[in-house]
Amino acid sequence: MEINRVKVIAFAVTQMLEEAAEEDRAAGYIHLFGVSQCAVLLAQKRGLDTELAAVCGLLHDYASYKTGESENHAENSANMSLPILAKTELFTPCEIGVIATAIAKHSDKDSVGESYEELLKDADVLQHALYNGGVSEKHAERYEKIKPELGI
Repeated sequence: MEINRVKVIAFAVTQMLEEAAEEDRAAGYIHLFGVSQCAVLLAQKRGLDTELAAVCGLLHDYASYKTGESENHAENSANMSLPILAKTELFTPCEIGVIATAIAKHSDKDSVGESYEELLKDADVLQHALYNGGVSEKHAERYEKIKPELGI
């Protein structure tokens, strides 16, 4: 029986959130799992690996919810994701690199990066738009570029 890699990472994220500050827990579930789902949707549209997309979404703000700190959260989340991914022994070094790079660069929404970097940036913006009913002015341009792809 094949192990579901997304479920393994989702379990690790769930464990972390259960230990997170109570006031951050619900937001963590909504945001991390929501970005993961948005990433899968966009990966399907773009012909990218949906498992890697889901994992990127689940781990992208890991450090913020684990530590309660948002400063350098993208890079910190990438660094914290490395041992989680390696410990599972389910991901190749190349896959771990793709995931960690996307996570490390997801906060720089003004630059254009590789496909999974862009996917994660877009999924993050999309989740905020869906949950909040819109996006900040800072992310409006990126959101407008995503909308036609989704038929909205």
